[in-house]
Amino acid sequence: MLLPPNNKRFPRTARTLLLPYRFMTKSLYRKIWFCFFVTISITVATLGLDYYVQTSSDIKERAIGNMEQISGQSAATLESYMLNMKNFAWEYFGDKDFQQFVKHLGSDPEAYSHYSAKFGQFLTRNPVADLVVVSQMNGNQLTSGGISKLNSLDLDFDQLKTVALRNDGKGAWLTTIETDPRTKRGVKTLIFAQAIKTIDFNSDNPVVGVMFIRLSSDFLKGWLGEIGSEEQGQYALVDSEGGKVMFSLNDKQAGERLTGLDRLFDFNYHVKSRYVYADHLGEKTLFVSNKLDNTSWVLVGQVPLHTLLRQVNELALRTLIIGAACLLGAMMIASILSSKIITPLKQLKKGIVSIEKGNYGFVVPVSSNDEIGYFVRRFNHMAQEINDLIVKVYEADLVKKDAEIRSLQSQINPHFLYNTLGMIDSLAALHDDDRISTISSSLAKMFRYNISAGHMSTLQTEIRQLEIYLSIQQIRFGDRLIYAIETEEGLQTILTPKLLLQPLVENAFIHGIDHMAAGGEIRIRAYSLSETDAAITVWNNGPPIDPAKLETLETMLQQPNYAANAASSIGLFNVQHRIKLVYGSAYGLGFDSGETQGTTVTVRVKKMRVEEAHHEINDRR
Repeated sequence: MLLPPNNKRFPRTARTLLLPYRFMTKSLYRKIWFCFFVTISITVATLGLDYYVQTSSDIKERAIGNMEQISGQSAATLESYMLNMKNFAWEYFGDKDFQQFVKHLGSDPEAYSHYSAKFGQFLTRNPVADLVVVSQMNGNQLTSGGISKLNSLDLDFDQLKTVALRNDGKGAWLTTIETDPRTKRGVKTLIFAQAIKTIDFNSDNPVVGVMFIRLSSDFLKGWLGEIGSEEQGQYALVDSEGGKVMFSLNDKQAGERLTGLDRLFDFNYHVKSRYVYADHLGEKTLFVSNKLDNTSWVLVGQVPLHTLLRQVNELALRTLIIGAACLLGAMMIASILSSKIITPLKQLKKGIVSIEKGNYGFVVPVSSNDEIGYFVRRFNHMAQEINDLIVKVYEADLVKKDAEIRSLQSQINPHFLYNTLGMIDSLAALHDDDRISTISSSLAKMFRYNISAGHMSTLQTEIRQLEIYLSIQQIRFGDRLIYAIETEEGLQTILTPKLLLQPLVENAFIHGIDHMAAGGEIRIRAYSLSETDAAITVWNNGPPIDPAKLETLETMLQQPNYAANAASSIGLFNVQHRIKLVYGSAYGLGFDSGETQGTTVTVRVKKMRVEEAHHEINDRR
């Protein structure tokens, strides 16, 4: 049984070691946080390790398959070239005319030129070969491929001839050395050697000469360069009998012995490909081999594991970073969620539910002295303060909302007033016209409607006010203006904020009709959207709103504080804010403007009748 950390029998060292434990147990939050941390860390580490191991294994298997495929295809390609060279030599092996030519080599210049041209054509068509030599037993030779190519055979020509004679007419691929004319260094390559015999059923078929066809080291270098890459491995030709690198793009690797890779060269009739993992130059390396038929040479590809696994290592690093970030996020979430399972919080939840129902006298019992207990005490104190202040706050909010609606209702752009008064003044000065009386009486009706009590009106009254406004504008614009108003039956009695539509129609004149010399048209239409909602549209055929400006306007109208934007489009902000105050956030203005369809402003409102207006507005407050 673990004794309390403050027990005096505990030595000082034990108490010091228990400090982290005491630190954790003094806070319920720390205990839950630590449990989540351990659980999530083990889960993430296990999944990450399993993913890395599985992915690494898959990449290795895929790399082996790719390298085996590449080496197999490449070896088959080289073997086809070599078979072509062998078939070329075999054609001449059975040619009696050629046998006689070799037997009397040098005595017939015409035949010499004929076969020299044939061999030259073969070398031109087959860049895989760079030298063809036909030699008599006494030393006379026919060479195609250049004297410099022939000189490179001086070191082992006699040895090659000896092997060819020993095979007695059976062709063989042998290793030879080609001197690179650029670097003056010897380069290993393969040469096909075949003795030329006189075919005569009445004699012993004596050997009259030897024919050599050599693989081009330049071709081999280009061939290895094409099949090798950093990701797919570097390839070299290796002599399987001694494990010695015979040909490689890396000059330093040429002549190197691959030790400890005997299994790489363990081929049989059914198996022509092998792979093995081994240490090479101090790092783990994958080797893949493929045997070349009828030779002791093997095509060997190698790629370091760190190159092979570079992508998965980078992925593992990214996974660790993402895992750490996710762990941090999970711990934050776990810290929040952990509090939901603590028993004292259930009592706190009951208190919150009670507050939501309006019972601000509910007291949550305090059962702990940790962080949760502190929050419960502060909650009880807050509930008491809310109970004391709720009536004052509610009454102040009602007064504020009512004052705000009245303030917004009074913010009408004086543009129309200035134009109308100016028009009256002009008409009075220039003409004795009845229109002055019409305009004056209409303007008086508008002002009387504006200052009348209440901030709500029926749609029918609002439309009538709009007709008065448009009649004044009709006098001003004359034939330049045509307008129409259409109201769906049954919508006349719904309630709308006063002066809701006039700012929208006024904007249609300011930004649309004013800019037209003739043909101005405005249409107002009210129609139902559903059983509860209706729409009022104000359309004009004036110039369209610029798309960028329209997007800016729609964004600004979504801001809760329209007053900050009162310098421009105050009428639109006034209407938008009043709609949301009266009907709610789901209602408001919409815009549609284009070259062909004109500009339409749509007002979405609620079908609110007189009997329900008082309750709706109070609910909005």
